[in-house]
Parts: sequence; C-alpha cells; structure tokens
Amino acid sequence: MNKWWSVIFLSILLIFLNADQMVMAPNIGAIEEEFDVNDALIGLVASTFTVLGAVISLVWGFLADKYNRKKIFIYSILIGEIPCVMSAFSGSFGELFLWRTLTGIGVGASFPIAFSFVSDMFGKDERGKVAAVLGLSISIGNILGMIFGGYFGAAYGWRIPFLMVSLPNIVLAGLGFFILKEPPRGAMEKGIGDLVQMGYAYPKGVKLSDYLDLFRIKTNLLLFFQGIAGTIPWGAIPYFMVEYFKREMGFSASQATTIFLIFGAGNIVGMLIGGWLGQKLYNKSPRLVPVASGITTILGAILTIFVFSENIIAGSFILVSSIGFVAALFDSYTGPNVKMMLMNVNEPQSRGRIFSIFNLTDSLGTGIGKLVGGTLSVSLGSLAIAMKVSSAFWFICGAIILVLAFFFEKDISSLDEKMEKLKEQMKSRKA
Repeated sequence: MNKWWSVIFLSILLIFLNADQMVMAPNIGAIEEEFDVNDALIGLVASTFTVLGAVISLVWGFLADKYNRKKIFIYSILIGEIPCVMSAFSGSFGELFLWRTLTGIGVGASFPIAFSFVSDMFGKDERGKVAAVLGLSISIGNILGMIFGGYFGAAYGWRIPFLMVSLPNIVLAGLGFFILKEPPRGAMEKGIGDLVQMGYAYPKGVKLSDYLDLFRIKTNLLLFFQGIAGTIPWGAIPYFMVEYFKREMGFSASQATTIFLIFGAGNIVGMLIGGWLGQKLYNKSPRLVPVASGITTILGAILTIFVFSENIIAGSFILVSSIGFVAALFDSYTGPNVKMMLMNVNEPQSRGRIFSIFNLTDSLGTGIGKLVGGTLSVSLGSLAIAMKVSSAFWFICGAIILVLAFFFEKDISSLDEKMEKLKEQMKSRKA
C-alpha cells in the first residue's frame, strides 16, 4: 500500500477518534441542566479526559517503541471508541464522568503511536508535510465533533452525537488490521536507512533508563515547556467558545457553532501553511523553523485576545469571524512544525516515548486549560475574561519557541552523528 494512502487511512481513524474530544462541547448547557452541574464540573470532566489519557499514553509510547505499532494503534482506537458509545447511555453525571475518562485513554494513546509510525515511513524532507496531515486530522476531528454535537445535538439531543462519532470508527479500526503495514524501524534515517531497507535489523532496543536521555536533548526539553504553556488556551478556548458566544454575546446556537467552524477553517489553513512552509524553511535552514513558529504564535495570541474583546468586535458576526479566522491561522502554524522538530532530533527507537511524553505535557496544558477556563468563568462571572487570560499563555509559548532557534540545528547534527556511528556498527556486526 502506498505510504500516503496509509497516512490518509490513519488520518481518517484519528478524525473520528478526536471528534470524541469536542462532541460534548456544544451541548454543555443541556448536560449541565440535565445533571444539575456547573461549568467548573464540566471543565473537570474535560480535564480528566485529557490528562488521564495523556498519562496512560506514556505506557503506550513505550509499547510503540518495543512492539508492532499497527496492532497497538488499532487497539488504542477500540479502547477509545467503546466508552464513547457508552457515554450516550449515561444515566447520571458520575456515569458520564467515568465513560469520558475511559474515552480519553484511547485518544491519548493514539498520538505517540501514529507519529512514531509515520516517522519510519518518511524522511526529513517530508516529515513536516506528514505532520501537518496528521495534525490536520486532529483538528478536523474536533470540528466534526462540534458539527455533530452542535447541529445534531440541537435537533436530537446531546446523546446521539456520541454514537455518530464512535460507531463508524469501530468498523474502520477492524479494517486497519488488513490495510496498514508496519514500517521497518530506522528505514528513513540518514546513514542506516539504506542498510535497514536492505534487510539489516535495526539493532537498538528499548530500556526504561533511556527516558533520562530524552531530557538531555534541549529541543525536547524546550518543546515540552512550550507545550504546557501553549496548550492551555487550546484547552479552554475551543471548549468554551460556543458557550461564550451564546451566553455572553447573544448569538444563537447555530451562529455560535458556525463561528467555531470558521475558526476551525483558519486552523486547517494554518496547519497546511505551517506544514508546507515549515518544510520549505527547514530545507533552507532548520533554524528558521522555530523563528517563524515563535513569531506566528505571538501574533496569534494578540489577535485571539481581540476576538474576546466586546469593545472591539461590538457583537459583529462578520468581524468576530474574520478576526477569528486569521487568529486561528497564526495560532495553528506552529503545530506541525513542533511534531517535525521532535521527529528530526530523536532516534527511531525513542519516538513513541518522546511523543507520549510530549502528549503528556501537551495534554496537561489542554486539560488544565479546560479546568482553568471553567473555574475562571465561575469565579469571575465572565467567560470573556477567562478566554483572554487563557490566550495570554501563547505569549509564553512563543517566547520559548524563539529560544529554541539556538539549539534545534545542533540537535539535528547530533542525531545524524549517532546514526552514522550506528551504521558502522551494523556493518561490522554483519561482517
């Protein structure tokens, strides 16, 4: 099977799986009314969904570096989708909390496995593009969840959308056993790639003690820190955006959902531009990748704060949609470049674990962001202020990424040197 067709199939699975994340958001008000809970408790559900899934993904990342990634990926999809089905049948807030938490385990597991998988299918000259495609599938999934939740939830109740996003993926996961093919580990690395494709076995195994070595790579460390800060707004803003425009701006449910979709369109365009332009900049000079990413992140933060400023947008549907589209474009540019940078500084047998750790820091920010957004809304009595405070964390994120420009290229060279040494070891053992 052509490697790009494999990526497309992986992306479809990720689209439906990540639709689970946002399918609940458009119906927050209806769920709160039925179970008699507030924004803070809903934020807690979303936070637990994200954080617990990310913690469990550390185990999945280790397994992805040790065993067949195709099988592990399919299992993670099923573990996520079956509880999502059960969410539709929740009879109490406690049951909903339980099923949403279990769904998060599957969502968190898929991330490190998928990126480790494609790292051995593509070389450095294409990884930015494939990172954009996989990242795009996550964004499209969020949008799909909002569509099902916002439009079908309004028409048929908040339970039906859970079934709409989960049942198709259970069928697709079964097909994955026959469609996907496990790529040889290390096949696309400089130095050893040719040997692996000739039939040499990749010699490095996985040890728990290797985790410490991952933190000695400065690119990894800085990307972890920016992930925590940068994803706080990614947790709060999309999750409470529809409710904000309905509750505090007076838009209808359909208008608020449409605004979210326009934001989503900006997100898609930003990721596509980020993946394409980021790869171009990388091929010219790797140092340019973090510079461009840091600048666009800071610009995105400024524009996003404008979106939640009533004195600027004055309740205008057209104005908020236009600024929001551009803000989302800038906010999303960095995503595929972060994944590409992680792929290009870590060894093949470490990528499942590095993406699981990144997913943890990324998800901690997202989960905390949902909790922060809900808590600030309750304590300050304003979702607008909660959204502005959350947006400000992108300034921290942008600053950290700019610092990365001093270390990224050095870490790439370090990996290339390791692979060249490993090539000589593989040859000598074969001889």
